[in-house]
Formats: sequence, structure tokens, C-alpha cells
Amino acid sequence: MKHILRISGEHERLPTAELEAVLEGEMLEWSFEVEGRTVVLDVVGEDPRFLQRLAYTLKAAEYLGESDSLEELAGEVYDEIGDVNSFRVRGPPDVQVKFGEILHKMGLSVDLSNPEADIVMVEFRGRHLAGLKTPLDREYEKRRPQHRPYFHPTSMHPKLARALVNLARVRPGDTVLDPFCGTGGILIEAGLMGLKVAGWDVDRRMVAGCRRNLREYGIEGEVISEDALTGSKVVDAIVTDPPYGRASYTTDEVTGLYDGFIRRAHRLLEAGSHISIVMPATYEPNTEGYEIVGSHDVRMHKSLTRRIWVLKNLRDFF
Repeated sequence: MKHILRISGEHERLPTAELEAVLEGEMLEWSFEVEGRTVVLDVVGEDPRFLQRLAYTLKAAEYLGESDSLEELAGEVYDEIGDVNSFRVRGPPDVQVKFGEILHKMGLSVDLSNPEADIVMVEFRGRHLAGLKTPLDREYEKRRPQHRPYFHPTSMHPKLARALVNLARVRPGDTVLDPFCGTGGILIEAGLMGLKVAGWDVDRRMVAGCRRNLREYGIEGEVISEDALTGSKVVDAIVTDPPYGRASYTTDEVTGLYDGFIRRAHRLLEAGSHISIVMPATYEPNTEGYEIVGSHDVRMHKSLTRRIWVLKNLRDFF
């Protein structure tokens, strides 16, 4: 099954890296081509539900056909949607008008407010592509930290939190651990994707707040007061945003925390499982025993850039 995707322009590599990670996590066979912010994805299988996981894919459409000629493409599209009562075309204004006129002359009715078929037109490598819009649930703004029952200003934006979970190549039914869970932003996104969640934090106030926030979204999980450097639990993936720049931590303490946790994480994961972790862009982790799957610099605000590391555990302690 082929899809036409519109990816975010917020980051250069993160949207396609997230897409690859989700496809690997879902154990799908796939290939894709990219031009600008348009991706043409070919996946073996007919189930498009994996698209709902993606944070940095803004729009999606089921591929209907492509051609150099709008008239020829209209014939392909009509063969696919000829039994619908109404349609609308989205795309470049000139293409939108002309393609709509061709389909209308074929006998289809235009409905700009509530069409039965929502057709998406894009230009890709000099050809016209047509797709049928796939609705995507994008409620990130409603889940921003300030809208949760328990708020802390260090909480991550839900869209980035979801991308972090996806980068860990999680599979349906996996258990995700956030060993520095704070108010639970990462666990909320993992839970909403149907994953099992577990959280640790040394601050009991954060633990209580995290539990409260998870309940708000109907998510069950094991959230406890635990030290990430000594805690023990075998999980399928670790996704986390450790503390940084807080007054209670010196620079040496923060670096020691990162170093200690990267070493400890070998004992929390089976070989082949992944860590998705955010750290200062200036910090270089000791990746002995890991494969570096990827790294992505993310600008948090004007004066702060942080780096996402995706590491595959190569050691097996079990």
C-alpha cells in the first residue's frame, strides 16, 4: 500500500528518522522516496494505523495514482472513487481548479465543506500525484504540560515526547520505561499509543504528579520512587529526558548522572532493544556496548540546543 506524506519542516532529519523507526518497530517491509517535505511511502500491508503514531508527519493520503497528465490522472482517480457522492480537491491552486473541473465533467459533485472523498494533489519529481486524505489525530496542543492536572515548567512538548518514544523502535505491546519520568509527558504519549508504561523518579512529588497526570488520560502504569542508577526492571525500551541545568545539580553531578545511567541501562534492556535519550548537545556519552542508531540536535529555545541519542543495546546480561 502506498501513502503520500507531508512531513514537518521543524527539523531537517528528525521526521524521516521517526518514520523509519516506526516502520521498523511495526516490523513492516517498506521503502520511501523524499523530495522536500513530501514522502512517497510504499509499505507491504493494508493497515494504515501506524500513521497515527507519527509526530512529525503532518498530513497523509492513500496513494491513488500519478501521471504527467492531469487528464490521465483524473481517469485513474475516477476508477478508484467513481462511486462517491461528492469530492473536494486540495493542492496547488491551479492544479486544484483544473483537476476539480475534470472530475466534475466526469459526473462527480463538488462539496467544499463536507466531501465524501477528500483528494490531495502534490507535485513530486515533476509528476502529479493524487491521494485520498487519511485523517490523522493531532491533539498535541491540548496535551501541553500546562493543561495537565500536575504541571512543572521543565516538561517536554507532547509532539517531541511522542517522537522520542517512536525513535526507540517500540513494538505493539512493548513496555517503555522512563527512569526520570518527572510529570509523565513521555509516558502519556507512550500510553496513548497503546504501550505499557513504567516510570521512576527520585522526587516523590513528581511521582505523585505523574500518577495523577496518567490517570487524567486513562493510562495505567507502574510509577514509583526509584533511583535510575540503582533501580532494576527489564523493559523493552527506555525513553527519557534526564534532568539538566537545575539548581540542585552541579555540572559534574549531571555528567556523572548521565555516565552512570548509560552504564546502568545495559542491565535494564535485553540485547537489541533501544534507548532514546535527550542530553545536552555538548555531552558525548560513552557508547561502549551500544550501537549509535542516530543523533538529532533539537533547539528547545533561543539559548538551548539539546541532542537526542538513539542507542541500541548490544550487551545481554540475562
